[in-house]
Amino acid sequence: MTYGNYLREHGIWTALYLFLLVTIELFLLTMAGGSFLMGYVFLALTGCFFGGTYFEYHRMKQYFEELEGAMSILKEKYLFYEMIEKQETQEENVVKELFYQVETSTLAEFESLKKNSEDYRDFVETWVHEIKIPIAVIKMILANHKEADFGLSGEVDRMERYVEQALFYARSSAVSKDYLVGLMNLQKIVQQTILSYRRQLREINARIDLHDLEQEVYSDGKWVQFMLGQVVGNSIKYAPEKDVDGCGLVLEIYATNTANAIQLHVRDNGVGIKANEVDRVFDKGFTGHNGRSGVKSTGIGLYLCKKLCDKLGHGITLTSREGEGTEVIFVFPKSGMTKVME
Repeated sequence: MTYGNYLREHGIWTALYLFLLVTIELFLLTMAGGSFLMGYVFLALTGCFFGGTYFEYHRMKQYFEELEGAMSILKEKYLFYEMIEKQETQEENVVKELFYQVETSTLAEFESLKKNSEDYRDFVETWVHEIKIPIAVIKMILANHKEADFGLSGEVDRMERYVEQALFYARSSAVSKDYLVGLMNLQKIVQQTILSYRRQLREINARIDLHDLEQEVYSDGKWVQFMLGQVVGNSIKYAPEKDVDGCGLVLEIYATNTANAIQLHVRDNGVGIKANEVDRVFDKGFTGHNGRSGVKSTGIGLYLCKKLCDKLGHGITLTSREGEGTEVIFVFPKSGMTKVME
């Protein structure tokens, strides 16, 4: 905001000033000895015009700078009205009232969206719990009639994992309301995860190497097991072809203890990820070249892992070489209590 622009935007006042100045000066020309008065009138009118307009410009500039300053330090921009003090002029108080109406409308819309989001989350959670019942019945029937399996057990397992993924996705935005942080044993969590994937691992004749897992970290075992399951599931999905000895996937899971954190490593010898895609693996919906070439992928698993790690105060990194394999590292900071981000 500059004084020159202020004058151009308020050109009506400049035009009136010039009109008044010319009118008085012409009138004074008709009077004897009016030259002194002409000079005085010119200086007086010009001084009053530019002095008055500059004072008003400076006051408005200061007012808007205060508004910008208040806005810059405010995290919730829709609460801007609360930062505006009562002003002296009618125009500024009208602006304040308009901000109040914007804030009221925004808060009402926000509450409506929040309510709809909570209703949808509740619906998804209810649906997931309901759908688990027929899935469990199907698994029971197949277990008692193995001769009629025809590969259905594997498909039911996949269905169950997609249902679980939907549940955790719905809960991921409000993880602070659905977590229980405490000391958990990494070996126990890893063993439970491997056990839940035993059918798929057996089908591809995977070789599992678990070591150095006797570590305890602060986290929620349910959420960690889910995230670990997403990574193990990807290792199975992108496993290499079986070698001459009939072994395909080699999956190594171990922990390392550093000065500031305990790291859980999940390393495989899978097909790997292209170098130009590694930085995008945690993006929502990103499937990459592998996810589009024969293997169906949703691009949600690693996205959820990153989102949940951020919520729980953990770290997660991924490194990969195409044709050689992938390694995912979960980082658990050493602290008395994990800080869960709101």
